[in-house]
Amino acid sequence: MIEGIDWNDMWRRKVEASSWENKHENWIEFWDRRAEGYDSRVKSNRERQIEAVLGLNIESEDSVLDVGAGPGTFSIPIARKARLVTAVEPSRGMISCLCRNAREEGLENIVPIEKLWEDVRPIQDVAEHDVVIASYSLGMKDIRGALEKMDLLAKRWVYLFHFAGDASAIYRDLWYEAHHEEYRSGPDYIYLINVLHQMGIYANVEVSSEEQIQRFSDLDEAASHWSENLDAPPEAEKAIRDHLSSMLERDGDDLVQREMMRRVKIWWRPDTREAGEI
Repeated sequence: MIEGIDWNDMWRRKVEASSWENKHENWIEFWDRRAEGYDSRVKSNRERQIEAVLGLNIESEDSVLDVGAGPGTFSIPIARKARLVTAVEPSRGMISCLCRNAREEGLENIVPIEKLWEDVRPIQDVAEHDVVIASYSLGMKDIRGALEKMDLLAKRWVYLFHFAGDASAIYRDLWYEAHHEEYRSGPDYIYLINVLHQMGIYANVEVSSEEQIQRFSDLDEAASHWSENLDAPPEAEKAIRDHLSSMLERDGDDLVQREMMRRVKIWWRPDTREAGEI
């Protein structure tokens, strides 16, 4: 860590300069629109979520707080393992998907709370939980305030999942095709580590690289997926389609997209404020 740098402010400025932040004024409305499509993609990659959950120190009698739960990406597999899951999620569309997924799985131990994490009042709105997780949901501008709240409400562990490095080449190229501007990503994990360090938290960090594979039945499905994912204007769909046609691989009846992704897991014990072993 470099002394004298306000890493919380650095995080905020990086968020505010990012392409997505400049494109959207109402994030809740955006995720409401994307909820169903996002839920479908999560279900197609269920094995990765299950593998991630298996790596968490969660016991059968634990309560787990999931910050930015989405359609239940982590809440659903965690609820099969824990006594209680409280899912904080501001998007009504995402909560609708989460509740439907819980019903389909026969799970009755998930309690949804429709709130921004920034608006949650500790103890008043959400009690302490044994484990707190935030999985790819750290879009808060005041990240120190968000992390302090997670640390306060966790009895045993806090787990964060975030990205390492810049956006993939595929994402950058398709963003340019959609919006004719260079893609500016949000802050990666190193900002989190430095914010935590300034909070007196010496967290465990695990960075991994994995090949992410996405399958499409045809080019129409691929173009529709990416147009929605990038919130592209209708006139950009042809450029996106043309770019995809040159990069997707044929695998039997499917078109396949392959890219390497770097992800990071960060975790610590709030009671000791130092790195702990699982």
